[in-house]
Amino acid sequence: MLETIAYDEGPQGQVALRRRTNDVGADVYELIVNGTFVMDTVETSTERLLASEALRRLHDDDLVVVVGGLGLGFTTRAVLSDERVRRVEVVELARVVVDWVRAGLVPETRGALDDPRVRVHVADIRAFVSTLEDTSVDAVLLDVDNGPEFLVHTANQQVYERPFLAACARTLRCGGVLGVWSADRSGPLRETLTNVFGACEELSRTVRREGRVWDYYLYLATRMPEPVDGAPRARCAGEVTT
Repeated sequence: MLETIAYDEGPQGQVALRRRTNDVGADVYELIVNGTFVMDTVETSTERLLASEALRRLHDDDLVVVVGGLGLGFTTRAVLSDERVRRVEVVELARVVVDWVRAGLVPETRGALDDPRVRVHVADIRAFVSTLEDTSVDAVLLDVDNGPEFLVHTANQQVYERPFLAACARTLRCGGVLGVWSADRSGPLRETLTNVFGACEELSRTVRREGRVWDYYLYLATRMPEPVDGAPRARCAGEVTT
């Protein structure tokens, strides 16, 4: 049985939250945008891994993390599980998605936006990053679409291109991490992040979702203080080359 429990048509198009029952009788929640599957609650390990892998690379306390793309709230909840995090800036383009998560329509992430460390911004992540001061955050986590190879919104292509990624790099403190989730391997994204930061790690995870096997990818880049082996790297002082 498939049931639409929330629906909206707005500037970003049609957004629906659906509930169905899987083959073992458990409820599954799906987020659908313009008729395209975005995510569900069957397999959320890589959304949570985006947070844990970025935070694992940070060695300070009193952390400030930007989460671009709320989705169903799993990355945000994973960030909040780290006691070193002082503030989480959650940026989501669709107000209704914020409303649905805040209302607790997805039981597994109910209450995530009630944490006092969370600030929610209904905004385009590109515009939000432009308001941040240089070296003001410790991590920027991007999961605003299915990745550069499988876009729901074509305008999101800019999120994976050098000008915006360099803008993110400027906001990072020394040692800060930029993490990007992607449904597919993307050589161009990895190359761009390498050009901006000097190096980029690609992590792949094979997940099983209701009888099918999928490979998802995380791209992680750290803002380092010095170039390594002559590679162009986003420096911790001064401007990042755009």
